[in-house]
Amino acid sequence: MSSVHSGLVNIRRSPYQSLLAVLLISITFFVAHAFTLTLVGAEQILRFFETRPQVIAFFSLQANEAAVTSAVAAMEQKNYVKNVRVVTKQDALELYRKDNQDNPLLLELVTADILPASLEVSANSIEALEKIKTDLEAMNTIEEVVFQDDVVASLSRWTASLRLIGLSVVGVLAITSFLTIVIIIGMKVVTKKNAINIMKIIGATNWYVIAPFVSEGVFYGIAGSLIGFGFVYVLLLYLTPWIKAFLGDIIVLPVDWHYLLAQAGVGVVIGWILGFMASLVAVRRMIRR
Repeated sequence: MSSVHSGLVNIRRSPYQSLLAVLLISITFFVAHAFTLTLVGAEQILRFFETRPQVIAFFSLQANEAAVTSAVAAMEQKNYVKNVRVVTKQDALELYRKDNQDNPLLLELVTADILPASLEVSANSIEALEKIKTDLEAMNTIEEVVFQDDVVASLSRWTASLRLIGLSVVGVLAITSFLTIVIIIGMKVVTKKNAINIMKIIGATNWYVIAPFVSEGVFYGIAGSLIGFGFVYVLLLYLTPWIKAFLGDIIVLPVDWHYLLAQAGVGVVIGWILGFMASLVAVRRMIRR
């Protein structure tokens, strides 16, 4: 009788314990898969908002069109610059008029000649904004650089906190799955202590004795991973229209099937490893004997 067949026999003989193990591990992997997708979506949202803060550089009033063109060309060559937008003197006047349309006196006093042209530069990542600020301040034609340090710092802290929380939750879930399999397999080892002793007396090797338990643990890990992912996939299909309507183009939906297939595969591998290692831990005393 093969170890896999023996493991399945053990599962059929104690269906309630097996069902409990699969249920607990399925819940664990459901939360893990769901949180992973949530984390990926959150990362996309963060990347979207990381590019929203801009470094705004105001030219001196004496800067001519050639100086503005030269500054734009210099910034566009930077690989960490996402976009460069020029606000001309006339554009600045239009913005001023729009902001002060309820005050005619201010509109009469301001002309395009006394307003500086400016550059609005966005970055590929939030870390590059400081570099852009330094580059702009080094230009002779730039008189002032405005950079929202507080917004950038808040986004950085949010990103770091989310990643830390994600790693912590995944770690706790992995430990929970591991301990669940250890407890279930350990209980079954105890109930079959006499049979195991008889097998050892007649010359059975350690691996021959523990292989069915290892197969059983691996089954729990793989089955729990697949069931958990299945529920997550169904939930994702149900929520996709609502999420797409709510977030629009901020997040890419529907999720690429290649990514989902990769996530399911990684889950199966992790389930196999957890089941294998947890089973070995549960029968470690038997191996020593």
